[in-house]
Amino acid sequence: MILNIYLLKRFVLGLLVSLIVLISIEIFFSFSSEMKYLNEGNYDFKMILKYIIMSIPRSVETMFPYSVLIGALLSLGAMAADMEFVAMQSAGISVRRIIIIILLQTFFIACFFYIIVDSVVPKFSSKAESMRNTALNKQSYFDKNGTWFKNDTSFIKISEIYSNNIVRGISVYSYDENNQLSTVNYIRSAKFTSGKWNLTDVIKIDLTTNPITKELFKSSLSEDLIDIKLLNIKTNKPYSLRLSDVRRNIKYLESNNLDARIQEKIFWDKVTKPLATVMMLFLAMPFIFGRMRSINTSKRIVIGLFIGIVFFIISSILPNIGLIIGINPLISVMLPLIVFTILGRYILKYQLESGLR
Repeated sequence: MILNIYLLKRFVLGLLVSLIVLISIEIFFSFSSEMKYLNEGNYDFKMILKYIIMSIPRSVETMFPYSVLIGALLSLGAMAADMEFVAMQSAGISVRRIIIIILLQTFFIACFFYIIVDSVVPKFSSKAESMRNTALNKQSYFDKNGTWFKNDTSFIKISEIYSNNIVRGISVYSYDENNQLSTVNYIRSAKFTSGKWNLTDVIKIDLTTNPITKELFKSSLSEDLIDIKLLNIKTNKPYSLRLSDVRRNIKYLESNNLDARIQEKIFWDKVTKPLATVMMLFLAMPFIFGRMRSINTSKRIVIGLFIGIVFFIISSILPNIGLIIGINPLISVMLPLIVFTILGRYILKYQLESGLR
């Protein structure tokens, strides 16, 4: 028990120091980036500060795994350099036991952390992005080819999507029972309020009449222009969704016979974050135990950053490739973890056999 507490204190101290430093760097670069938009629209200095502060929870979530990695390299690496682990081994405590204790502690810390994060980050991130986009009059979601939806017998293209359920540049192509194009509606803008879409400047072209007729409406109401749930699923960023939100999105898409694989990937990304965090720490173990335990602090930081970047790139690319080629989202998300587990175990075994025993 004393050993567990001692290791936990040393590890948590390194974790907190690393987290504070990384978040400070993140805030500095975010602030520098946001200053480019100063006084654009209603985006003044006070609002920039508010946006940065509200984005801190998301920064904490982003930097946490890297803080675990670098914190372990610094705190546990210092213990290894001071021969503390050798002393523990002399007392009959094996390296295997020390590693298991550290990994289990990290796993429980990560689980607790991500449970808290799941309820905090989406709320603050959504408000921060909505405030920023509204102030800058900026789209909350953009696709150069427009965003397409299918609604019963209609195909809908949206050019611009903004915060607060506002869309602009809408084209609605409706087909009859023979799959022939029957009507085309052009709508300048629409806003979803009180369960209905308030349409502005509507042009309706009826292709079934001879000659073709055109009608103009300054304003109109629609209950089924676009399914608001689909719009939110399409435009919400992963970090603005709680795990329960993603589960509801998956069920909704599946019940409407729509592709839910992207939402499934987001779901498993969130579920496996504690495992990914432990994996980051596991990859640091060869540099804490074995021949490389004596390397200096600056080299440990460089090694930690390198491992983190490589892991981030591979764990980002492989799941997306899996989506393209049709691999199950769970397998796509787990594959990088499995690959790095095998790689980390091999390197650690080699280090232990050639260094500290």
